[in-house]
Amino acid sequence: MSSRPDRVPEQPMFGRRLRALRVARGLSQAQLAGSEISAAYLSRLESGARPPTPRVLSYLCTRLDVTPSAFRVSAGGPLARALATVTTVGESPQLAAVLENALLQEQDGDAVLRWQAQWLLARCYQMQGRAAEGLRQVHELTELSDEIDLPDLRARSRIRLARMLRDSGDLARARDHASEALVLAEQEDLPRRDRVEALMTLISLDAENGQLVQARERADRLVDTLNDEIPVRLQVEALWTAATVCVRHGDRPAADETMKKALDRMSSNDDPVLWMRVRLAAASMYLQMDPRDTLQARLRLKEAGSVTDVMGLPLLQYELLVLEAQLAFHEGDFIEAREISNELAERGEGLGMRERVRLGILDNQLAIIEGNRADAVAGMERIAKEAQETGSVELQAEVWRALAEALKLAEGKGHR
Repeated sequence: MSSRPDRVPEQPMFGRRLRALRVARGLSQAQLAGSEISAAYLSRLESGARPPTPRVLSYLCTRLDVTPSAFRVSAGGPLARALATVTTVGESPQLAAVLENALLQEQDGDAVLRWQAQWLLARCYQMQGRAAEGLRQVHELTELSDEIDLPDLRARSRIRLARMLRDSGDLARARDHASEALVLAEQEDLPRRDRVEALMTLISLDAENGQLVQARERADRLVDTLNDEIPVRLQVEALWTAATVCVRHGDRPAADETMKKALDRMSSNDDPVLWMRVRLAAASMYLQMDPRDTLQARLRLKEAGSVTDVMGLPLLQYELLVLEAQLAFHEGDFIEAREISNELAERGEGLGMRERVRLGILDNQLAIIEGNRADAVAGMERIAKEAQETGSVELQAEVWRALAEALKLAEGKGHR
């Protein structure tokens, strides 16, 4: 049912439709590419990075059994317009409303397009610090992926859900979904990126649960498998995941080397959000080292801070402030740490679960330094108990280490 087109569709909508048609037929990029084009070239077509030539369009029409008109989504479709807007403009806090309205107007529209819109909406919520709404959206996304019943959508939805459950403290359910995603990826022979993302999530859960030997073994294997077939974004995330595990395993040289590879793997022009996230992750890692490397942490926070106002993403701004408060505390600037802590408390909503916990730890540390030892120690014990109930061995260890440091500092200042 193919025909040679008289007009080549324009990007980025061509890429969106190409991916939707491929996924709807349950094809991998390699399967659709066949022998005439490469999977890498097809990936660039889907991302909008390359326009299709008439010959390539004709070939894809033949492979997908469609006419060129299949790539021309009606301009009147709310979902199609919303997806085109997000693809063109990129991430911003205002795009959540665009996607919400489109989904309301087209509740019975193309299921794959709805999945794409819900995927982007969940990310918008996450970057705005709207954790509860984001988690609800990802639950709906996972249910929709099961209705569509395409393996790659089911796996990716579960990976996203596992990560959000992990961040909310629900480690047991997070592990269930991450394990399901990995099984899907392996059984259905999904692209390596899906296996990499599932593995990264399981590695972080291993570390959080205190299973450091298993986490390190998986992390080492993951790094060894990284090559040009894996998108740069995933290479960066895999490297920083491995670096964080090395720190928890007590291998400081390997952590430093691996994190530097992650930092150097891409420029701020490639993906500004990821560029900032990896610097925040690096600063957090250097503050977890024993002894802490405050010089490296300050350098990475300075780099991240240079773009935070431009990005305008509340979640990253809050994370930056929490890390700046922690750094001030470890540098002995308790006044600065208290000022930042109070500023975050005044903002109220927006902090993720991990940031709230770390801010609570810092508040209690500062209270001990300020002479309010009894209440602060009780506060630390409550946080440790909550961490125990969620199974987060890592967080428990962080609480007790923070308590010991604060008590030692208070003794030095004369508070008993």
